[in-house]
Amino acid sequence: MRFGALAISSLFLSHVLLCSCLSTSRKGGGGVGDIISKAMFKKMLPHANTADCKANGFYTYEAFIAAAKSYPAFARTGSDEIRKREVAAFLGQTSFQTAGAPEDPPADPSYFWGYCYNKEVNPPTDYCEQNRRYPCAAGRNYCGRGPMQLSGNVNYGKFGETIGRKKDLLQNPDLLTKNVTMAFEAAFWFWMTPQPPKPSCHDVIVGKWNGDGDGYPPGYGEITNIIDHGECGIGADIRVRDRVGYYQRYCDMLGVGPGDNLYCYGPF
Repeated sequence: MRFGALAISSLFLSHVLLCSCLSTSRKGGGGVGDIISKAMFKKMLPHANTADCKANGFYTYEAFIAAAKSYPAFARTGSDEIRKREVAAFLGQTSFQTAGAPEDPPADPSYFWGYCYNKEVNPPTDYCEQNRRYPCAAGRNYCGRGPMQLSGNVNYGKFGETIGRKKDLLQNPDLLTKNVTMAFEAAFWFWMTPQPPKPSCHDVIVGKWNGDGDGYPPGYGEITNIIDHGECGIGADIRVRDRVGYYQRYCDMLGVGPGDNLYCYGPF
């Protein structure tokens, strides 16, 4: 009986240790859905699916989660603090990219108005760059679309290659305004992919980039520089300020600090 009891105790202890190991491995390693619920997503973007926003009905939590699964390192790298910070940074930058508000001063602060647009308004150019591998289609405009406002035929072509739809996207860039999961995938693609000579946004926010090379010290400011370097290095700029404003709001909602080097006002 003692042997049987010992065997059972050993099995129980093994089970406990296994569960403990699994729990430890999952800590800091879950997906974005572990960090943001559908209710939280709606609270972060309270106007996105209302008549106040041009993209009313386009952006959904389900598409956000589905697209994130195509990039398993997103919100799965590092500690829980780093994971939450990455989600806040991604939503902060894409909220600014797609921000809108009624013409009259809104009752809510400006950092409540992310995900109002899914296509650039009045683009100043067709964003066509002569490129044999990613040729522009006649009459097409490769202006900003989707959460990241992906622009340029080269970016459309490169992203299209990763999902086997390069030709489709070069011929019909408006696919990013019709397929919301694809639009989020394009945003995650840009976020996770290095932009030589700059690193990827992901590598910056998770601490895999130490500041060497062409850029600012590690932090949210360098991510702004990656996405739109024209806003950086020119002194205090309202666009940089607002990108940070969105990020800080989401960090507060997720209970995490924003880290250092939030701005890119000065020179490298």
